Amino acid sequence: MSLSYAMLGILTYSPMTGYNLKKVFDTSISQVWAASLSQIYRELSDLENKGYVSSNIQKQEDRPDKRIYNITREGRDAFLEWLKDFPEKISSVKRDAFMLRIFFGSNLEKKELLKQLQRFISQKNDHLNKLNEIEKNFSICSSEFSVESPKKEELFWHFTIKRGKMTLKTLIKWAEECIKELEEYDNFHDLRSGEAL
Repeated sequence: MSLSYAMLGILTYSPMTGYNLKKVFDTSISQVWAASLSQIYRELSDLENKGYVSSNIQKQEDRPDKRIYNITREGRDAFLEWLKDFPEKISSVKRDAFMLRIFFGSNLEKKELLKQLQRFISQKNDHLNKLNEIEKNFSICSSEFSVESPKKEELFWHFTIKRGKMTLKTLIKWAEECIKELEEYDNFHDLRSGEAL
């Protein structure tokens, strides 16, 4: 459901194709809401059926024609209603397969746990680099899609990136401290067998 409103929000900046919508997702809000091209086209069709967007075909000489989507007044009203309706529960229910395995980590070899924690750090660093790249492209994104007040929009885009970066840095620090504690822990036992690992 939030995907359709994210798309309506992007269309408040300017009319665009489904492909351009995907590009904006990838270069701006993918850290809070990801979407595939097929999902975007499916949602566009639903939004058009509801009267929240309209579309027209733009003829092109040397390339296939393209369909441009515009937000309608009804779509803008629906988007603003959704925007004001913050969820009662701020955090979503977590299901974290990685942390579930860490919880039962005493059943694994220390070497395996260290490897998985290092992999965790590597993936979080990759994600952090991606967020830095997205943030660098904010001004390009706002000019490319004719955002009316870029500085104001970029401030709020920055808030979402800032939370992501701070969260990732905390997670990396957590994993580094776990590694340090594991490496210093001399008496690491399999609790079920009582054998040192």
